[in-house]
Order: sequence, then structure tokens, then C-alpha cells
Amino acid sequence: MKKLNVYLMGMLCAISILACKKDKVKVVEEENPEVVALVRPKGVSTGAAVTRRIGPAGGVIASSECGLSINIPAGALKAETTIGIEPITRTNIAGAGKSFRLSPHDVQFEKPVSLTYAFSVETDSIAMMETFGFSYQLASGAWKYVGASSYDLQGKTVTFKTTHFSDWSMMNRVSLSPLHASLEPGDKQEIKALIYTQSKYEDLLVPLTGDGGVEPGYPVGTPVPLPAKYIKSWDLTGPGNIISSNGNKITYQAPATVNGSANATVSLNLNAPVTGTFMLLSNIEILGDGWAELNVSNGRFPVTPAVKSGQRFLLSNPGAEGGGEFLLTWNGGVGTYAYDLTATGNKFHFLIGHGGYTSAYVDQLLGDLVPSGGSINITKMDNKWVEGNFTVPNAGIGPLLINTASITGRFKARVYIP
Repeated sequence: MKKLNVYLMGMLCAISILACKKDKVKVVEEENPEVVALVRPKGVSTGAAVTRRIGPAGGVIASSECGLSINIPAGALKAETTIGIEPITRTNIAGAGKSFRLSPHDVQFEKPVSLTYAFSVETDSIAMMETFGFSYQLASGAWKYVGASSYDLQGKTVTFKTTHFSDWSMMNRVSLSPLHASLEPGDKQEIKALIYTQSKYEDLLVPLTGDGGVEPGYPVGTPVPLPAKYIKSWDLTGPGNIISSNGNKITYQAPATVNGSANATVSLNLNAPVTGTFMLLSNIEILGDGWAELNVSNGRFPVTPAVKSGQRFLLSNPGAEGGGEFLLTWNGGVGTYAYDLTATGNKFHFLIGHGGYTSAYVDQLLGDLVPSGGSINITKMDNKWVEGNFTVPNAGIGPLLINTASITGRFKARVYIP
């Protein structure tokens, strides 16, 4: 009987070991790693402050440059005060979005005032809405994450109520790194889940709870791996594979080949203190031969490399991919280029049969051919890749070029320098 028991125990251990080998996700148990507050320099002004005199009756001040509005309720101020919003450089290492100086710093409000930030142009920088929010710089120079009192997904705003002013910055408390990546076919990319503050399981999401009337919040420091208690599962949508997974990090490998370009999304599903689905995303672009897209084409289509000829670059599509013959030319590197009528100038066309669109039209008042408005905007460029967008608000419709249409597009392509 003893031999039988020993045999059965041995079999159970073997089965257990085999089962562990089949599990591709190895979760590492760990205590909360310490995040040490990181002292950072003060931001430098990047523009003029918006100011307004507001008194005990309350009022609203807004800055379109900072994307911020401040609602000061009646009774929050004892006397008329000059309130200011000034854009500053971002020094918070977890910053995502704008940073701004709210003045005066020595004001203490009798009632909480509402800071509302509009994030519509920065949605790609937000790791997860429930861990995105406000932070302010302490006298020590460290930043303190305070999160948000509420957020409006439809209106794309986030609000926090405070009783004091300082230098403020929007930030991601938790994030995947990188949030975005561009890879060549076959490339590998390690993706990590990071947290920039200390964490309590019950206080991961906004609004933060705090303790006994004390302002909620956590100092911001050099990021550490997201603790295992928050990790539920990793998933992949799109081409490629997750070739290794180890708790708070994975390695993604792009497919060996793509037609033009392709996109994949790596998602991390989180364990959270409340019921719901909470995911961090990393968006990956796999670049084959580059792509372009127009508002008048059949979606995204492949393009050949941008060929340099002198100072001029020529970008086109092979075999009328996308439903027409595409050509974009510009003279130079990163910058903005207006269209012209010269033979070697800045041009756009997308020809369809005997018609199509071009960056010139007949001005009926002048009775002559003139360049279209708009421009080609080269936003990134090196010896390997070029990226940009273009607008042609009055593109001539061929072959007469009397009628016009509004064209918008963007592209990313390899660079070929003979």
C-alpha cells in the first residue's frame, strides 16, 4: 500500500509539472514595489497667461491653448482676485497632455473649484481613462497624482475639484510601455505594464478615496512594474504573436510579411476593485512598404518609397492601388509646403480614369489656373521613413478643373535616396 501511495503521489507531481509547462503566462508573485517620489524641475512658460478678475460672486475662466476651464463657485473667494492659466513645459515623467500654471499659488479657496480638462485631441496618449487625471507639483519639486473627481467620455472631459493652485499636469498613473510602436516585419517588441505611484488595490481607479478627509493622492516617481495582483490576462488583436509572457511584461513579434502595412493591438486586462472591464492597450503598426489614405479613396492603400530627386521627394502608389493614380511631391524635409504650378514644385493628384483631383483649379474670377490652398505637412522624416499629412481644400476636379472638392489625407512611407 505504501508503494502504491508513493507511486500515486509521484504521478500527481508529474501531472502538476506538465500542467505548469503548458501555462504560457507565468505570473510572478510580488509585494508592492516602492515608488520613490522624483524631484523634477519647474516647467517653463510656453505662452501668454489668460487672466481674469474674479470675486466672491464666482466666475469661469478658460484657456483654449491649455484645454482647461476653471469654475469658481460663489463664496470660494473672499475678495476679488486675478486668476491666471499659463501654458508651461511638461516636467512630469508620467505626463500625458498639457501642463499649466494656475495662479496665484498662495490662494486658498473657501470652497472647492472645478478644473475641467478637454482631452479630445490627446485620446491616443491616454492609457486608460480610469487611471488618467490631474497631478500638481509640490513645493519639494515632486509631482502628486490626485486623479479625477469625474470624467465625461462623451464630452471628452475630465474634472477635478481642488482648493488650491499650483503647477498642474495631466498624467497616466498606469500605462503600457510603449503605448505606440512602429515595427518592421518580423521585429520583436517587449511591452511592459508600469505604474508611476504607490498603489492600494482598493484605490487604483479614479476617483481616489483618500483617508479621513486628507486630500487623496500619491507622489509620482520612476515607474515600477505593475504588481501581479492587477494582472488578469494579456490578449492580442491583429497579426503577429505574443511569443513570451511573464506577469507584467510580454514580447510581441510582428508577422514576417505584410501587404503595405498592418495594425495589431496588445491589451492587458486588469483585476480591479470594482466590477467592470479595464484594459490597457499598446497599438502596434507593422510597416511593409508604407501606406497612404485619402478621404476620396477606397481606404488605406500601399505606396512605393518616397524617392529623392535633388531636393524633391516623389511619393506614388503602384498599379493604381486604392482606386486611382496617386502622386505627392514636395521639396525638403520636415516642414509645411504650399502647392505651386512649377514643373518641379509641390503637387498632389489622384487621377481616376479621365478625371480625378489635382492641387490646382481654374479661378473663374481670374480666368486662370491657380494653385489650390492647403499644404503638404511633413511631420517626421529621417533616412528610412517619412510621415505626414496634406490638405487640398479646393482641389480641381478634372479634366476641366473648374469644379473643386476638399481633399484630406495622410501617409507613412519608406525613403529611398539614390
